Amino acid sequence: MKYIFSIIILFQSTVYSSPPLKEKDIESFIEARYSGDTSTVNLMIDENFQFYHIPYIGLGVDAHYVDGSLLISSVVNDSIQDLLVAGDRIFELNGKVVDSTGLKTLGPVGEEQQLIINKKNDSTFTELKIPLKQFQYIEDGTSFLKSIDDYSNTWYDFDIEIIDLFLKKNKAVIHYYWEGSKEEEGSIYSFTAIEIITLNKKKNFIERIEGLWSEKQFRDQFK
Repeated sequence: MKYIFSIIILFQSTVYSSPPLKEKDIESFIEARYSGDTSTVNLMIDENFQFYHIPYIGLGVDAHYVDGSLLISSVVNDSIQDLLVAGDRIFELNGKVVDSTGLKTLGPVGEEQQLIINKKNDSTFTELKIPLKQFQYIEDGTSFLKSIDDYSNTWYDFDIEIIDLFLKKNKAVIHYYWEGSKEEEGSIYSFTAIEIITLNKKKNFIERIEGLWSEKQFRDQFK
């Protein structure tokens, strides 16, 4: 028992006395994150870690295309819980039949979107008008690690280029380019991202990541 207790104390001492993170550590974190190395990522994030996804304007639902409609899998907009729930199906949005490209809302906050839906376990078509709102999804450490694992399993291969990285005190700003394919010699998909990374007081763990608003998201509000 004393031996086990000593190991625990040694482990805690090692973790809490780890040196401040440097720019090379931030780069390693990004690499580990996209390669699905949850063990490395878990060792670098604070126990109170939070990931603030990029804010977006939308209806506040997640949906995927199944058999000619968009099947709602979750609802994050509390104000429409009495209108839409998981299991409802969306057939039309603003007068257009939906397709596999997903739920494409257009307009500023407050603009109504016209939907034709089937409620869960009901074949009756219903028309709804729901105003757009701004949302920001926040993940804790457990959810973030699961997302990393799920994301890495989607891709056959990937590459990351760090374009810029600045670290001052407990704040880092990183700008990177990602590209990947889902199968060998398959189509190449890509994106660029800018994120603000906040370290804890001792600067030895990542406490928060915040994605920044993009021009595309601003332009997508216009018809």
